Amino acid sequence: MPTTIPTTTSSTRPGSPSAGDAYFETDTKNVIIWDGTAWRGYLNDGVFGWTGSSAYSISFDGTNDYVNLASVVTPTAQQGTISAWVKSSSSSYSPILNISSNTAGHNNYWMGLQFSGASPGKLQFAHSPNAGDFILYTSASTYNDGNWHHVMVTSNGSSYKLFIDGSEDTSAITSGTNPSNVVGGWIGDMVVKNSCNIGAQRRNADGSNGYMTGNIDEVAVWDSDESSNISTIYNSGTPGNLSSLTPEHWYRMGDNNGGSGNTLLDQGSIAINGTLTNSPAYSIDTPPS
Repeated sequence: MPTTIPTTTSSTRPGSPSAGDAYFETDTKNVIIWDGTAWRGYLNDGVFGWTGSSAYSISFDGTNDYVNLASVVTPTAQQGTISAWVKSSSSSYSPILNISSNTAGHNNYWMGLQFSGASPGKLQFAHSPNAGDFILYTSASTYNDGNWHHVMVTSNGSSYKLFIDGSEDTSAITSGTNPSNVVGGWIGDMVVKNSCNIGAQRRNADGSNGYMTGNIDEVAVWDSDESSNISTIYNSGTPGNLSSLTPEHWYRMGDNNGGSGNTLLDQGSIAINGTLTNSPAYSIDTPPS
């Protein structure tokens, strides 16, 4: 005889669940299970992470709001990929995904995908793995036009590629201090790393913080170079199902929790959930579908 599990909605989830508690969420059509720390969402057809469309993004005000990830993503990876959809009309420095040190005296350790502050409106990958060397890899054009854009950076361990809206920016500019010493470096090369955030660079111990102004959606991280899969990831300009590419981390930015709550679920193969801090807002402003 079939077992019937209780029902709930994304806005009325139990406040004090026990590990293993399961519910059918009538508004999102997900089965949700409390893993002891956060709700995990599973579609009723067995597909994990993909709800058929991108219904939400997260909007950041550029002042102090961000998503704090519970730990650093792919911390030992020597190569990898970061992918995201972004929308901004700001000329300010706007971090998309940032890994850094939040320990006093170690403010020179950071890596991230961002809108540049020094080159307003340009998309940029930055890597400073030690106290003396860093590299900036900056798009040739500006993208702070108030439209949605897909940005992806890859490392194969010895070089980078920057993709904007599905195409490699072969005119991207390299700058920095001794950039040849660190080109191709990735998260595993960072000497100190203990802060990982979406929508912010948090180096609070040294007062070196920065915040995103705009919207971010569909953040994904791999510990492999996914350059060959750019057409699948970009999906002709529409966020698509990344499940077949098994990202280690995949943040749907509200699509798997009905755009509610302060816990941002990681739908990748390694669950590092995030906490919405200082009230970034779920938004129905999303990339084209």
